[in-house]
Amino acid sequence: MPKGQRLTTEEVNQLKAIIRTGEPIVSISERLAAQYNRPEESFRMTLYNLAKRTYKIAEWNGPKRRRKKNTTTPAAPETAVMETPRTPTQKIARVERYDDHIRIYF
Repeated sequence: MPKGQRLTTEEVNQLKAIIRTGEPIVSISERLAAQYNRPEESFRMTLYNLAKRTYKIAEWNGPKRRRKKNTTTPAAPETAVMETPRTPTQKIARVERYDDHIRIYF
């Protein structure tokens, strides 16, 4: 299906039959987005809209959760002394620097 075109009636009926199996929409979109030549998120929204108008959806007995594809571990905090604004009544205990932010403890 070229980008920007609507689904045919036959394709809608096939997708509704797949939705009626009870398989989670997220896993259906991951599996079929390439087949319909659509981005996964866009195809997922299409499936959610179809599911609203679909009846007799079975109970799903398969895996309920999916594993993350990319697992990254957070970077260890680096304790560093930095120039920070001070007020006369506050004393800075420590400063921790992360990749995307810093934390200042008083």
